Order: sequence, then C-alpha cells, then structure tokens
Amino acid sequence: MKKRIVCLLLVLTMTVCGLASCGGASNDGGGRTDGSWEGVDFGGTEVRFAVSVNQYEECDFPAADIYTMGPDVADSNEVTKEVLLRNARAEKTLNVEIHYVERDLPYIKVLEDVRDTVLTHSKVSPDVYNNDLWGLARAMTNGYLWNTKNPGVDGFGKAYVNYFDYGADGWYTDFIRGCTFDQNKYYLFAGDYFIDMLRQAWVIYVNNDAMNENKGSVSWLDSIDDFYARVEAGDWDYDMLKKLSDAMRSVGDSGTTTKNDRLIGFAINGVTDWALTVTAGATIYYLDENGAPALVENTDLFQKVANAYIDMVGREDNPRLGVYYEEQPLAVTELFAGGNVLFCSALLGEMESPLLRSVTFARGVVPTPKWSKSAQTEYHTAVHDQTEIGCILKSARAYSAASALMQYLNEDSGAVINAYFEKGLKYKYNDDANSRKMMDIVRASTDEPFSSVIGPIALQLYDLGNSDRFSWSGPSVQDNGNISSTFGSEKYAYEYCLAKMLQNFSAFE
Repeated sequence: MKKRIVCLLLVLTMTVCGLASCGGASNDGGGRTDGSWEGVDFGGTEVRFAVSVNQYEECDFPAADIYTMGPDVADSNEVTKEVLLRNARAEKTLNVEIHYVERDLPYIKVLEDVRDTVLTHSKVSPDVYNNDLWGLARAMTNGYLWNTKNPGVDGFGKAYVNYFDYGADGWYTDFIRGCTFDQNKYYLFAGDYFIDMLRQAWVIYVNNDAMNENKGSVSWLDSIDDFYARVEAGDWDYDMLKKLSDAMRSVGDSGTTTKNDRLIGFAINGVTDWALTVTAGATIYYLDENGAPALVENTDLFQKVANAYIDMVGREDNPRLGVYYEEQPLAVTELFAGGNVLFCSALLGEMESPLLRSVTFARGVVPTPKWSKSAQTEYHTAVHDQTEIGCILKSARAYSAASALMQYLNEDSGAVINAYFEKGLKYKYNDDANSRKMMDIVRASTDEPFSSVIGPIALQLYDLGNSDRFSWSGPSVQDNGNISSTFGSEKYAYEYCLAKMLQNFSAFE
C-alpha cells in the first residue's frame, strides 16, 4: 500500500459552493424537544444509505457493511444480530424505510463517486454516505457535503430540520471537530454505530511464546506477566520496544535481517512510521483555542519524535538490524502469523481475520507505545484513515429523515458496540487475561489523529499548481534536522496555502 501521506494537487473552485439539493420537499418528521423520539414520524420516507462493501487488499478482516446494514439474514454472529435488531428499531420508531446502496470502491475512488453523484444532481443520490475517511475528507474540502450543524434549505426553499445532537453520548466529538476547519460547520460524522473506529485502531501484536522462550535475555523479565504489567503501568515506550527487540532477535549468518530469521524483533509496514509517530502527539498543524487551523511555529517536538522513531526502526530503505520491513500491512501480519516475529505493527481489526485466529502460538496485543514515557503521560491509539465514517451529500433528498436516522442509530448502538468489542474481539479471540486488559487500554485510548493527518493533507492539497516546489511531504520520519529545516524554509508557502484553503472553505453555503 502506498503511503497515505502523499503530495496531491487540489484546486478549490467556487462553483461547488452553491450546490443545492434538487428534489421533493423533505418531511420534517415532527418535533423532538424532550430528547425522546415520541411523535417523530416521517411517514415512510425512504432514506438511501450508501455503505461500503469494498474489501481492502491491505487487510484481512471483513468489509464494514455487515456492521452497518447487517447480513442478508440473521445468523449465529451475535454482533450482526444486534445490527439487524437496531436497524429494525430505527425504521419502526422513525417510520422510515432504509434503502441500502452498496458501494464497492477502493478508497481512491470515493471522492470521484461523491463528485459525480453531487454534480449530476443524481436522482438516485444516497442521503447518507458511509465510506472511507480518506476520500470523504476531500469531498468535504470540495464542498460536496451538507453542514450537519446548519443544513440550510431544500430545493423548494423549505428549511431542513436537523436531528443531530453531538452533545449526546456516543458521538466522537473530538474526531468530528478534527475533521473540519470551522467548528460551526460539521461535514463528517462518526459515532458508536461505526465499528470501524475500533477496527482501524493501530496496535502492536506480540508473540507471547517467543517472548516467554527468550525472557532470559532481559534482566527484569521473569515471566510474560512482567511485560504486560509494565505496559499497564505506562512504561511501554519506543525505548522498551527497541530493547526487547534487540535482546530477543536472532539474525542469521548473513548479518542482515531476513524474513526467514529464527526471530525477527519488530516487523513494520509502509504505514508504521505514520501510525507510531502520530500517536506521540507531535503536530505541525493544529486547531487553536477558537477551533481555527494554524501552523506550529517550530517543529522541534516532531523532530525529536522522528529521531526517536528512526533510532528504534531505522529507515524503510535501511531498517535497523532485527527490524524487517514490508510495504503492505497485510504482508507483515502474514509474516507475524508464521511465528518468527516478536512484535508487529498492525490493525486491531486483524483479530477478526482467519489468518490470526488460526495461529498455533500464543499471541497477545498491546497499544502502540509512547514515544517517551517521560514526555508522554498516556497512551494514544491512532485510527487509520481508512476508517468508515459518514456524511450527508449535497444531492440528498431526505436530509431531515437522514439526520434523525443517524442520531437514532447512534443512540441505540450500545448493544452493537458491546457485542463487537466484548464478544467479537476481547473474549472470542483472546485466551489470556493480559490481552483482555490490553484491549481495554486500546479502547480507552483510541481517538483521532487529525492534527497530523487532515492538516498536512490540506497543506499538501493546496499547493496551487506548484507541487515540485515542496520537498517536505508531511509528518513522515526523516533524517535528523530535516523536518525542522525543511518546514522552516517552506513555512511561508504553507501559510499561504492554508489561508487560500480557508478562504474557499469559509465560502461554502
């Protein structure tokens, strides 16, 4: 998989800013002043709900559609049963008919699909569009999505009724705020009904058998329990990962690390540097106290994090001894499943895959490490930008009913999330108490990395026709001093691009 942090060109045009829904007036469904759904009735309105059925080549777990719309029929899967029951309750309570529209698109095709749907005023446009963050973030910056905090009017001049209540439990409000550039305008949403928020969390898998076999190599490691106790105590950082990998690795006669070595210390993939460095909390782009995007004045902290990461793993073209690099995340997971890898960077959702479920050795999972336990007080688990999230398209016909549906699903998803996490992951695929404790840490520390993802994407996209001018490509690890010096020399250009982006973005609606 190519790195997702790439330098692209996006020129915003004002032509998309005036897009309006063309279609029948939307039934407002009645009032909802007391927080209950009593009296809300959409009279059988159809809500077209686009869901992704695309199976990413980069991972081995199921597509997200079964956790959104459920399977064709109820089966023995406790999670999908809860999905079906939740969706049926939504249809009955709101008196809507959910019409699922399947989209089998790789992430790079999502923006094109949204664009074509909106600009052609498609008569079969989805109302809710549930798909990949990578594409939807770009659809947002192109002006193709409704502002869910102020939806405006339909094609007949009738004001939409907005049922979104982001102050209610279950919404990932930090995630949503990080997705936009104006806190009065929310174009993307995510809540408890999106299981992908958990599935796409980055973690480190551990070969428990290998660690137990080689525990004598580390002075403080008397048992596997000692390792997990230290992680639970907050001592798990880049330095510990490096030392354990170095102590237990077994390099062959070639003197280099090969995939056939008896024990590889740490297997990484083409997204590991992003996944681990972003969890450190270092940022180049951020939202200030007013929620406005801004650039940091210097990148010293990010440079320190990058240096610590380089010290731990080396570089992709020259990994450290005992570190093995594969471009594709799935290739690393497959290597880990072979039994000769101590640690590997992967997604939590891989726990669902037959690949990991069929391993014969005892394995565990821990959160991504801190970059420095003295500088980072808590674990921070970043979510991959392939996460399925939601939006309402500018070409939607039933905004009010769609907003009510998504609010209802979010309020009624507790059983789904619990079934997925507890029955679908935590206990079903973990046979030891240590891993179950680690799962709780991962869940509690899972959040958004948007200060380091959406921000640099925005800066890169708004190069305004001069892509060759920039040598810095965002928050990727580089040689000592390179991030700071390159960013410093190009800071004026980033500020100009950011201002231009904000000027266009503020004109939406």
